[in-house]
Amino acid sequence: MYLDLNHEQREHLELISIHTGKPRNQILIDAAQFLLNCDADYYPPSRPTPTQQFLPEQELEARFHRILQH
Repeated sequence: MYLDLNHEQREHLELISIHTGKPRNQILIDAAQFLLNCDADYYPPSRPTPTQQFLPEQELEARFHRILQH
């Protein structure tokens, strides 16, 4: 497979290669494998969003009136 990296990406990959002591192609293979292993089941479900409660019209008018008085 051919991977087209720009100059900055190639430099960054080279630095990672030097730091880890791994060949560049192995770093890319490891990164690709990591991404392939990450699926929706891996991440915990997000917390449900609380439902919005609407104010009765009288309460809304009373709050609006208090805001205008300040």
